[in-house]
Amino acid sequence: MQKYLVEILECPKCHGKLDWNITEQSPDRIESAEACCQDCSSTYPVRDGIGVFLTTDLKRNDYWEQADRLEQYLRQNPGLEERLMDVPLDTLGPVDQHYRGDIHKSRGDIEAANAAYFLSRKAMFSAEANRCMDGQMDCLINEASQSDSPIFDLASGDCGLVRRMLKDLPNMIVVTDFSPTVLVRNRKWLMEQGLYDRVSLLAFDARQTPFATNSISLLTTHAGLNNIQNPGNLLEELDRIVEGRFLAISSFYPEDDQENGAVIKEAGLGETSYLNRLLKLFNSAKWTVEVKNTCSVKTSAAPTGVVLEGAKVDLLPSYDTCLDWCVLSAANA
Repeated sequence: MQKYLVEILECPKCHGKLDWNITEQSPDRIESAEACCQDCSSTYPVRDGIGVFLTTDLKRNDYWEQADRLEQYLRQNPGLEERLMDVPLDTLGPVDQHYRGDIHKSRGDIEAANAAYFLSRKAMFSAEANRCMDGQMDCLINEASQSDSPIFDLASGDCGLVRRMLKDLPNMIVVTDFSPTVLVRNRKWLMEQGLYDRVSLLAFDARQTPFATNSISLLTTHAGLNNIQNPGNLLEELDRIVEGRFLAISSFYPEDDQENGAVIKEAGLGETSYLNRLLKLFNSAKWTVEVKNTCSVKTSAAPTGVVLEGAKVDLLPSYDTCLDWCVLSAANA
């Protein structure tokens, strides 16, 4: 992580000031360190340049750890690995193509990973859906280009939005996720692509961030709001740290979609999967929100794997539906 972040980092648990013991650094980066809260004595490590500011009181489901376990499972099952990795890519279904991309990426073959992801996305989403999602990124990039401040990207996952921002914007970018596993993979990929110079990586839960009040000018996310289970006071916490704008690419389900609605409720995503409900949460947290670039797309149920029998890339939608995509442009009221 880059050193400029030390000035705005604090204990995510109690917001106390951090004492830093830095054991490895370069002129601009902290590679290894431990930060200790002066008030509650909680400690937070920096390992291989990744700051880890996770607390133990919030439950999380780490999909990226599951993806890492796939690599181990394939080593134990060479026949399955052969059926996934040693056949022509275009003979696989979209879910198997996606996970083959994950394996290529974890092994450092970025070109093969990108080819697998491209075919997977093309098969998994209609041309209309891909145009809509690309349009949301174009809209967000245009909005973000008005700022020269560092961009803090929430729930970055595999860096789909970050890749576009690094390509199209000159800003420093802070890549974040609650999964240290995916951040380790992202660091490797960013270094191999020569993109690491402008990036810092932090692990934390968006419901308990490690940032000082009013310390962030521009916050972004791609589908991050839709995927945060049981958000609680999430938007109040984001309002606390942001003194500027929050740009969020999001998709929303129809209120009368009962089949997907049951799955959404079970997954703890009911507050963020419907536009009107989420806007009410924004308003309650004192945000002013503008809905931009809306498009509606017929969307098929998330497919399952064939080689990786029953595997899914996404839990939702579980049934065919129509999703409304947009960019939420939120500012402090």
